[in-house]
Amino acid sequence: MKTVLVTGGASGIGKGIAMHYLGNGDQVIAIGSSAKNGDAFYNQSKQIGAGERAVFIQADLSLVAGNRRTIEEIKTHFPILDTVIFCAAKHSNEYIETSEGLELTFALDYLSRFVLSYGLKELLEKSDNPVIMNVCGTGMKGEVNWDDLQHKASFPSQKVMMHGSRLNDLSGVAFTQNDTAGKIKYILYNPMAVQTPGMAEYGGLLMKLIYKAIGKPVDRAVVPIIELLNNPPASALSAYRERKKLDLTLPAYDKGNAKRLYEVTTKLLSGI
Repeated sequence: MKTVLVTGGASGIGKGIAMHYLGNGDQVIAIGSSAKNGDAFYNQSKQIGAGERAVFIQADLSLVAGNRRTIEEIKTHFPILDTVIFCAAKHSNEYIETSEGLELTFALDYLSRFVLSYGLKELLEKSDNPVIMNVCGTGMKGEVNWDDLQHKASFPSQKVMMHGSRLNDLSGVAFTQNDTAGKIKYILYNPMAVQTPGMAEYGGLLMKLIYKAIGKPVDRAVVPIIELLNNPPASALSAYRERKKLDLTLPAYDKGNAKRLYEVTTKLLSGI
């Protein structure tokens, strides 16, 4: 029996992944901010006879403090993690600042994943075949806004959404560069358009119509994700757009930029 942790695991793609592993006989820790979604997660788990293997942790992962508390709670109750999947994300049409003074999309889509990946590394390394999957828009075009990583000066919402994926690309590269043990397989994964509650709420009418027209249902989007998680590549880092393996020599995965972002991020976190 594996122990699988999924952020955003009580809704959307995250819930689809979580329910698969529960149905497979594994233990699943779903992290989310909504108590209502958490109750629904527990109820659905009980319906498939997996209530005793389902754990929901309510946490605000847009806060660094929330991530740190979550790490400590997991370390207290779970001796090992086999798989960690980052799905929690929040896209906004306007600039929203957290109580820690961080832009919300940056804090949840990128910074939370950074903090959790390093904070949970010790538990993952106790597994025989540990895997981290970062579900984001990997492999897409776009530049890192080094002068304003949090888009505090201007907030073009669609560019901000894609910017988080650029940061996650570099974060995956930096993680493998810093991982001297070399045991964890880190997978960057782009599911492309998926019909999730979050995307249904985001953007204008045109964006909603596009996702409704071309977006995959969650149950279909989860299939290639599970395939990869069950048979991860041998390389320390890999990136996929659905089932297509991406070239890690592309500019999006530049090692120098990855090192630079890691240093900027650790400096930012030291002040929170």
